[in-house]
Parts: sequence; structure tokens; C-alpha cells
Amino acid sequence: MEQLQNKKLLATAAAFLILAVLGVAFFFIRRDSTKLPASDEIIATSDLPKLDPSDIGMVVTIRKDGKALMFELTKADDIERVEYTIEYEKEIDGERVPEGIFGEMNIGQDGITKTDYREFGTCSAGRCRYDNVVSDIKIFLKVTKKDGKEYQVEKIVKL
Repeated sequence: MEQLQNKKLLATAAAFLILAVLGVAFFFIRRDSTKLPASDEIIATSDLPKLDPSDIGMVVTIRKDGKALMFELTKADDIERVEYTIEYEKEIDGERVPEGIFGEMNIGQDGITKTDYREFGTCSAGRCRYDNVVSDIKIFLKVTKKDGKEYQVEKIVKL
């Protein structure tokens, strides 16, 4: 009888421990997903030297419907990696709300020098809900060259 009671106690303790670990994991995952860093936290506060978009051959293309953009770097031979933030304001119920899209290009590893179209909104299962964009689009890049030096690039695009 005592062995059965010990097994029940051990099973209960194990279940409680699993639930506690899942709860802590959920808390941290949820906290990280709701806190979107502002571009100045990612790039501007780092005091990186600035490059002009033309220095890296940055070409921005707005999709014909105006609901997405992509960019390409045509002078990327000496670039290892690019982290990017695309910022804009959208209108929700008459209020202007900031929005951001974040991504990374590992040019030195995979050779890709352009992004796919980045949607202004959310898409799931082939359906998209587009934002009502009410501002210019700001693109911030953190460029890491193959020699390890880092730079920042900023480009403002009008829709």
C-alpha cells in the first residue's frame, strides 16, 4: 500500500513539475512575442557608422497593389549578414498604431541578396488581412561585412 501511495505521490509531483515548466516556458515565449523592439533599440542606439543605401546597391520594389515590398542589395559581395526592420504606421479604429516587420539575410552563407515580398499585414493559410498603412515606410538595416565591421542603413519609402 505504501509503495502505491509513493508512486501516486511521485506521479503527482512529476505532473506538477511538468506543468510548472510549461507555465514558465509559456510566460517567456508570450512575453518575447508581444514585445516588439523598436528600430532604435535594434540599430540606431548602437552608434554604428552609417552607409547610404546606394553604397550597398539597395533597390526597393513596392508590389503593384501597394500591400507589400521587397528589397535587394546589388552590391553585396563584401556583406556577410543583414538584419532588417521595416516600420510603418497603420490605422485601427481611427488611431495611428506603429507596426514592424523584422528579418535577417545571411548573405555570406546562402548567397541570397533579396527578400521575398514582405506583406503589410498578416497572412495565414493563404488568406491575408492587410493593414491600412498611413505613413511612409522606413527600412533600417544592420549590415555586417565579411571583415566583421557593422554599419547601419536607413531608407524611407513613400507608398
